[in-house]
Amino acid sequence: MGLGATAILFCMLLDPVFLQTLEQQDLPTVAGIPSLNMKFDSWRMELSWDCKENTTYLECVMIHKDKGPIEITPQEKECHCKFSDYSLHDGVTLMVKVNSTQRPIPETLVYTNAGGEGTAAQNFSCFIYNANFMNCSWAKGQAAPDDVQYFLYIRDSRKKRERECPCYIEDSGTHVGCHLEDLSGLASYNYFLVNGTSQGTGIQFFDSVLSWKKIGSSRLKGYSRRFHASKTNG
Repeated sequence: MGLGATAILFCMLLDPVFLQTLEQQDLPTVAGIPSLNMKFDSWRMELSWDCKENTTYLECVMIHKDKGPIEITPQEKECHCKFSDYSLHDGVTLMVKVNSTQRPIPETLVYTNAGGEGTAAQNFSCFIYNANFMNCSWAKGQAAPDDVQYFLYIRDSRKKRERECPCYIEDSGTHVGCHLEDLSGLASYNYFLVNGTSQGTGIQFFDSVLSWKKIGSSRLKGYSRRFHASKTNG
């Protein structure tokens, strides 16, 4: 995405409480099912529920629009499942298959991308250059209000390091990109989340999982490679 002449770099220091509060910052929430009180932590990709006596939990399932059913077997006596990273902006259906003496049926939770349709960041892409630098860019959603502000968060696939963009690129005061000079801690696959805020409108999020593995040798040689994870709202 080409930036206008007004685009400037605006560097932000990480808030020390960022990692403790990220899950409360404009991430969508879902209501639990009364029988199991199912909850889905979208940042951790973890589905959890209340343990019940005389109940065996056979399987967790995420039904993904592009990937189809993704199945995980919980550990014995554990009441949670942690999924690998997948994009969630199109919504998913989550299910726990229960074997109970009272009700041997699956419990289901529908996770949706709350906010105004067409407000999410679009045309998201990232590229690495000169081996050690990365730029990501995006555009305002077609239906995003004038006061929208976007924020980029990155987490490695091992879920051990997570960060907010340290240096935003702005256009007329709106974050439309990010510049990173420290790529340490990034894994072969990394989860990118762009969410947003507005005074009067809920803003949908955009997320994507991008891979570094295929360009490891190119990075060492100092070449550039761009990754696209675009979604046009409309």
